[in-house]
Amino acid sequence: MLQDDLLLIRKRLNAADTIAIFVHTRPDGDSVGATLALGWALEDEGKKVEFVSEDPIPERYQFLFQFTADGKDPFIPAPVHADCYVVPDISSPDRAGAYFLDHPEIQPDICIDHHISNIGFAKLNWVESDNPAACCILTNIMLKMGFTLTKRISSALLTGIITDTNSFSNSNVTTDALRLAADLVDNGAELFKICRTAYKEHSIQEMEYWRIGMNHMRIEDGMAWSYILASEREAAGIESDETSGFTSYMGNTTGIKTSVFFTETDEKKVKISWRSVPGYDVTKVAVSFGGGGHKAASGATINGPIDQAMLTVINRTREMLF
Repeated sequence: MLQDDLLLIRKRLNAADTIAIFVHTRPDGDSVGATLALGWALEDEGKKVEFVSEDPIPERYQFLFQFTADGKDPFIPAPVHADCYVVPDISSPDRAGAYFLDHPEIQPDICIDHHISNIGFAKLNWVESDNPAACCILTNIMLKMGFTLTKRISSALLTGIITDTNSFSNSNVTTDALRLAADLVDNGAELFKICRTAYKEHSIQEMEYWRIGMNHMRIEDGMAWSYILASEREAAGIESDETSGFTSYMGNTTGIKTSVFFTETDEKKVKISWRSVPGYDVTKVAVSFGGGGHKAASGATINGPIDQAMLTVINRTREMLF
């Protein structure tokens, strides 16, 4: 069956003239890496590709733009001429941004994903929920489909694997992921540069994010949580609403089973990020708020005000996990 699915995916890509590949909202390294890798592979075969991202690509991943023809950001906010739609590392239509919600008549053609909450919303779905990164899945199936993994493609794929595995430190890291990473390095991907740029480096604004998060942090009964207000982000000059790894930082504290970070957006919505240690499945909490993700890392967005959102989410997290 899997071989048949792979043939159908390859056939659909071959039949298309212009292929739109989407990064998910609030792009991370796995999403950016998967989108660029598949897009570049298709361009190498003569296809026209539209790289789509509703949100700006975080600066830490922009080093990959050096591999574009003109060295510039290739992403556009919405498709223009596409006749095939691909959504890697995306578990539901809304995670691709507003496009599919605004165009309900369009169903994505291909979804390649690893989120346990994936609802199988594309025409062709390849989902491996036990895989630590979408770029691991993509590396395997691109090789099976006959794509050549050049230096730039390998660099994009390795970026996704490193960032989504937290530099191979997550509990779901497999020996296959390690072997794939080694092969990508053999293909020219620069391990140190990718680790330094995409995983370790952070801006002054991100440090300010952490300072605010530390000031607001609370710890109680095996849980840690914190928040940042839209007004605080604006006053500090923080343009992104990413948590910058702070949720994971709280979750790595001795004795903490689950951590939660709340970000108030400019639209007065509240974005929630959960992290947990093995044995505590935060996916089910996120799904109860219309979100999703993985057992150890999930997210959701709900309407404010933030005080009420925090109270509701903390209480439900306690009820469902403790």
